[in-house]
Amino acid sequence: MNHLNWVIHWFAAHGAAEAAIKEHLDENFFDLGYIDSFAFITLMSDIEDEFGVSFDNDRFQDRAFSTIRGLAKALAEEAEK
Repeated sequence: MNHLNWVIHWFAAHGAAEAAIKEHLDENFFDLGYIDSFAFITLMSDIEDEFGVSFDNDRFQDRAFSTIRGLAKALAEEAEK
């Protein structure tokens, strides 16, 4: 499974409709109500457990990081290191 699909499936497993997720890949997932700050912590923990990566503070400042596609891209980049 590629990183984008993993992120989509994570959000779908945590309550967002997969079809809606795929229509809003480049929109802020907080603004869309897909997750809140507590679920974001779970997401980061699940990413660390699944892929063995963590993100530095610069990533969290990037607006694209709060989109499905942007998060998947950042995950792929960190996983390649």
